[in-house]
Amino acid sequence: MIGNRETTAFLLLPAILGAIVFLPPWVFLAAVWVVSLLAARELVAILRRVHPPTPTLPPLLALALALPAIWLGGLPGAGAVLAAVVLLVPVAHLLAGRPVAGASGAIAGAVFVAVYFAVTGGAMGLLRIAFGELGWKVLLTHCLVIWGGDSGAYYVGTRFGRHRLAPVVSPKKSWEGIAGGTALSFFAVWVCRTVFFPELPWSVGLPLAALLSLLAPLGDLVESLFKRDAGVKDSADTLPGHGGFLDRTDSLFFAAPFVLALFLAVRNAW
Repeated sequence: MIGNRETTAFLLLPAILGAIVFLPPWVFLAAVWVVSLLAARELVAILRRVHPPTPTLPPLLALALALPAIWLGGLPGAGAVLAAVVLLVPVAHLLAGRPVAGASGAIAGAVFVAVYFAVTGGAMGLLRIAFGELGWKVLLTHCLVIWGGDSGAYYVGTRFGRHRLAPVVSPKKSWEGIAGGTALSFFAVWVCRTVFFPELPWSVGLPLAALLSLLAPLGDLVESLFKRDAGVKDSADTLPGHGGFLDRTDSLFFAAPFVLALFLAVRNAW
């Protein structure tokens, strides 16, 4: 029986694939920009449930400016962009005349949101534009391996899950699901290499599958920490069957900087 999860994925997948494969890179970058801001807004809302003084506008404005700066300046300029975010968000809090009580937690939360999505969303964009003609293949492989692993973990864990992975943080995750996700991750690398990415050597593909088998569930668990602390199940109800944009992108975004580093390290081998 097809549920909301499958219906939403069926409707969104063609648009995502089209933006990655067939449309100019700036279309995908624009999509990442929008999704990053929406996910960041959801995370701010979660933080505000625990620490109400956390501001909404400063981290979103900083992120909105940081992402294009990172994509235009590339990795050499990324450090300066992140430094500006860390320094200017507290200044914005000060100049806004917000109450002193709770300022430390509010500033820490705002800076974290802006920097986290500047790093992860920035890496998502760089996966598309940092590798020339191979960029869409690198990015599509990143997405398909994570989606495959996520689907394997979900369906295997739902049906066969008995041993809880992290019962306090994410009660439904199981070691059986992790095993299913790992198997599907390696299978997805094989599919990508066979169908559209023959340039990907196994010496890179196998470590990539192993890396994403670890990082994808880890990214999901990191997000779950915030949700459990705030007492919410999903970051939002925007995407039927999937929760919010933060729920849907946690694994993709969290793993992106590591995958970017891996491909940059082996780029000269192609």
